[in-house]
Amino acid sequence: MNLTLYLVTDDAYFQDRDLVQTIESAIKGGITALQYRFKNKTARQMYEELLVLRELTRRHGVDLVVNDRVDLALAVEADGVHVGQEDLPPDVVRRLVGDKLYIGYSVNSVDKLKEVEHLPIDYIGFGSVYETTTKKNYRLVGIEGLRQAVKLTNKPIVAIGGITHYRVQEVLSAGAKGIAVVSAILGFEDVEKATRSMVEAMKGYYRKVMHMP
Repeated sequence: MNLTLYLVTDDAYFQDRDLVQTIESAIKGGITALQYRFKNKTARQMYEELLVLRELTRRHGVDLVVNDRVDLALAVEADGVHVGQEDLPPDVVRRLVGDKLYIGYSVNSVDKLKEVEHLPIDYIGFGSVYETTTKKNYRLVGIEGLRQAVKLTNKPIVAIGGITHYRVQEVLSAGAKGIAVVSAILGFEDVEKATRSMVEAMKGYYRKVMHMP
């Protein structure tokens, strides 16, 4: 499980753009994980796209996570599945996937985090850390909320929501183990370049922490 730089897809960014080519550019740029998340496609369409992406991600050593759809995640032998508070409960998901897949769970408050700590999940998606235009009905947790969340759980936290390359340092210093992004990569025409900007910002933070030149 490598969720260091975790790209999440979104219907809005693929109206006039080829899915596979775009993901390939992001992989070249340096993403470590891809969450396949679409709301307006048929199960058959998603399955066929996921088969192609599974082969692509496997070839490049990038994790493939499927949002919501446990059946599709199992069907294409994804690495993980990500669920939220309106999806199947994590204990039910665990019974279905066993140890074949890791499970991610979305949390949007510190109070909610305390309630889910005992669940059979492998990482927590926590946000929105900043204001975002990607999601309509989101809850702002803020950077302070992220700091508190990291102290409250031993599970790795992946921060999400409004994170751009110039906010990477603040998010990582708050203790996030990974950064999930949508518009910071998909909002740019040159996806590979946008991804590299995120990677460089992350490398810059770790160099600073380790006192490297």
